[in-house]
Amino acid sequence: MYTTAARVSQPTIHPANLPDISELLSTSEEVWIKRRPLPTITSIKYTIPTDPYLLASKFQKMVHEGKTDDAVAIVMQAKTKYQSDVLWNLVIDVYAKKGRLSKALRASTEMRRRGFSPTQTTFTALLKACALSDGEKSLPMAENIYRSMADSQVEPSIIHVNALLSVYQHKHKVQPILNIYNKLPADGPMAPTLTTYTLVLSTLRRELNLRIDELKNEPMEKSVEKKEKKMRLDRRTAHIKQNIRDTFDTMMLAWHSYTDDAARRIASPDASDTPPLHIDAHIVNVVLKTCHAVYSINRALGRKGLKIAEQVYGLDKTLDVGNRKNAVSPPTQKAQQLPIAARIRSPERRKSVKGMSKHDIINIDTIDLVLELCKRDKEPTKAVRFWKSLENHFAGDLEPLKSNFTDRIEEFRARMSRNTGLENTNPTR
Repeated sequence: MYTTAARVSQPTIHPANLPDISELLSTSEEVWIKRRPLPTITSIKYTIPTDPYLLASKFQKMVHEGKTDDAVAIVMQAKTKYQSDVLWNLVIDVYAKKGRLSKALRASTEMRRRGFSPTQTTFTALLKACALSDGEKSLPMAENIYRSMADSQVEPSIIHVNALLSVYQHKHKVQPILNIYNKLPADGPMAPTLTTYTLVLSTLRRELNLRIDELKNEPMEKSVEKKEKKMRLDRRTAHIKQNIRDTFDTMMLAWHSYTDDAARRIASPDASDTPPLHIDAHIVNVVLKTCHAVYSINRALGRKGLKIAEQVYGLDKTLDVGNRKNAVSPPTQKAQQLPIAARIRSPERRKSVKGMSKHDIINIDTIDLVLELCKRDKEPTKAVRFWKSLENHFAGDLEPLKSNFTDRIEEFRARMSRNTGLENTNPTR
C-alpha cells in the first residue's frame, strides 16, 4: 500500500549533490490568498524603543501579555533603522503559531518591503503557518514557499524538510511524506532527524487508525441478506484488513530504519556533518499506541509492541521467576548489551519533576502502554522483567514515576508467582 526504504542502506551523499526534493512536489498553479493589512494603530499610546534589540524585546513582552495587535502596530510604526530581520521573523512566527497564513504572508511582504531579506527562520515560520492553516490552498502555498527558497538564495535544511512534512501530515497526505522521506540521504546535514522519523511514524499511525475505524464501521454480515452482497462485504473487509497489515508493516519498517540509523550514528561519531539521532518517549509511544490499536484485530501484530519494549528498554532476563528447572543463567557479556534507549538517549538531562519534558526517555504513558500490553497478552513475567530493567538502566528517569505503578507491579508479581506455582506442579510443562 505504502512504500518506505531503509535509510541506513543508502550510500553517503555529499551536501553539494543532495537530491532536489522540490522535484517531488506537485506543480500547482499560481496561488492567491487574501492578504489583509497588518494593524498600524495601537489601542493606547506606547513608547517605541529606538534600538533593534529593545524593540524586539518589547514586541515579545507585549505578545506574551496577549497584546498581539498592539505589538505588531508598534513594529509597523517603528522606523526601519530600528527594525531587523530577527524582529520580522518574530512577527511572522506569531501569526504562524495561530495558523493565520494570510497575516504571516503579509508580514513577510512587509519584511521585504523594508529591505530585510528572508532567512531560514522566515521560511520555517511560513511553512508552520501553512501546516496550521485550515485554508484549502495552504498545501500548494507551502509547496511554492519551499520552492521559493532557491530564489531567495536560502539553502533548505532538514528543518525545512520537516516543516514541509508537517504540512503534508496536517493535510492527510501520506504518500508525499514517504516519497520525501525515501529521498533523504542516510548521512550528512540532510539526514533524517528524530522529528523526521516521528512525523513519518505519526502519519502512518493515523492512517492505520482510519483503516481500523473503517473496519469497525463495516455492517455486520447478519444484516446482509443477499448472498451476493455478503460476498462483496467479505471482500471489502478482507481488503481493509490487508490495508491495515500493509500500513502496519510499513510503520515497522520505518521504526526499524530509525533504530538502526540511530545505533549506526552512535557507533560512527566521526561523521561530524551528520547530526546525532536520539530517542524520546514520544516516538516510542506512537508505536506502542499503534500496537494497542491493532491488537484486537491481529494479535500477532499487536504483541510486537512487547518486542519493541524489550528492544528499547530491555527485559531483565536474569530475574529468577521461581522455576529452578527453567531459571535463566547469568547472561554473557554480549547478552548484557545496554537497551537501545540507554545507548541513544539525548545527553540533555530531563527535568526532575513529575510529568513530561522535551527530553523524557520514558514517561507515564510509556510505562502504562507496556504494562497494559503485558496484561492483554497475559505476560506478567515480562511486565516484572520490564520494570526490573527500568530500575537497572533508567533509575533516575523512573524514580519520579514509581509511585504511580507500585500496586500494578505488585499485582503482576503475584500473577507471576501463581503462574510459576502452576508450572512447578505440572510435570508435563
